[in-house]
Amino acid sequence: MMIDDTIAAISTALGLAGISIIRISGKNAFQTVEKILQNHKNLSALKTHTIHYDKIINHKKIVDNVLISIFKEPHSYTGENVVEISCHGGSYVTQNILKLILQNGARLAQPGEFTKKAFLNGKLDLTEAEAVIDIISAKTKHSHESAINQLEGKLSKKINEILKKIKDVRIQFELNIDFFEEDIQKKEESIILENLYQIKSELDDLIDKGEKGIFLQQGFTVAIVGEPNAGKSSIFNKLVENERSIVTEIPGTTTDYIEEDIALDGYLIKIFDTAGLTKGKTLVESIGIERSYDIIDKANLLLWVHDISEQSRTTSKGRLNKNIRDEIKVKNKDLIEIYNKIDLVSVDKRKEYEGKLTTNALTGEGIDKVKQNIVKKIGISELDLSAGLISNTRQLAIVNISRNSINKAISSYKNKLGYEFTAFDLQQASESLEEVVGKITNEDMLNTIFNRFCIGK
Repeated sequence: MMIDDTIAAISTALGLAGISIIRISGKNAFQTVEKILQNHKNLSALKTHTIHYDKIINHKKIVDNVLISIFKEPHSYTGENVVEISCHGGSYVTQNILKLILQNGARLAQPGEFTKKAFLNGKLDLTEAEAVIDIISAKTKHSHESAINQLEGKLSKKINEILKKIKDVRIQFELNIDFFEEDIQKKEESIILENLYQIKSELDDLIDKGEKGIFLQQGFTVAIVGEPNAGKSSIFNKLVENERSIVTEIPGTTTDYIEEDIALDGYLIKIFDTAGLTKGKTLVESIGIERSYDIIDKANLLLWVHDISEQSRTTSKGRLNKNIRDEIKVKNKDLIEIYNKIDLVSVDKRKEYEGKLTTNALTGEGIDKVKQNIVKKIGISELDLSAGLISNTRQLAIVNISRNSINKAISSYKNKLGYEFTAFDLQQASESLEEVVGKITNEDMLNTIFNRFCIGK
């Protein structure tokens, strides 16, 4: 990528539509577009943020009637001169106009290159740039809300506040290195240590909420597990409100997992119906059960379904498998227990399940409570959303590195290893955290981030 290039791309989806938009950005954006306009031959003389009617021509033949939007540097999305051409929708006319623009001095933009220019020109920091792709890919109310808050700079503000606190503490150590005969007084020592612990606490909070924030974009994974014929598939169908899983009275009907995305209370939930956890009698069953354990490993939450019907209570089938449960508990998985087939339990026996989550998956009784319990497990408040959350694994990994450096700074200071060591640890913490907002970065990382974008954004 050459930062001074004039680039162009179609910014709207191709196909039949009322309008299509072609975006051009760069030092020569105005001159490039002037060559294909019938009337306006000096776009730089027009006021910024204005729209003008014109015709696109090719060898004096009219291609289309269009609207030309003018944005002058630095007051544009990219920070460069930008022209947006609104033409009639349709693949042929849109592609034809783009072809003319490319023939007259522009090159085709790479994925995310407009936003990359905005970042490099200081119009957005890296968290705000990443928020753009999150807005485009948002599937639910809360994922959209989180992305908007990040685009508005809420996460950047929080990161910069922590960076300032790290800098203030680091300056104290660096001053004492320069003036080594001046030792930090006992009173100052306790204040410095308190400040270090405060920084650590804020990074801990950022990481804890960030792990939940990633759910907003990638989805909160829920696996429905249990023994065969417990009613897992029926509960799955009720949750997704569709007959996706085959339901029969024959145990082991589900021999492979089924996945579906749903929205609950504004959150994206990825639900998996898994094969019953037992010893597979056939190769297919065994493979299905093995895949169930793979899904359990990756799931954020398990819905453990028990068959509590009268018939299952008199046989080994349907009772809680202690070995399987112990194995799941070792994985430290969050778990909700569901007691299904309550309609097949006698009135006297129902008292045993008072206060527990019971369902009748065939009628949908209790399914609303299951949904409410899933949402509670996500644990993201409206306050968390509005304050700005980490939204991807890149950001989370970097903040973790910064926290590790703060832990080292606390250790080196408490063990009196020397101000130089503590100052170095604090510098490492700052440099790591600065990568979140893009103050310190490299070309490979930028390419990885912006390649997630579509062409034209």
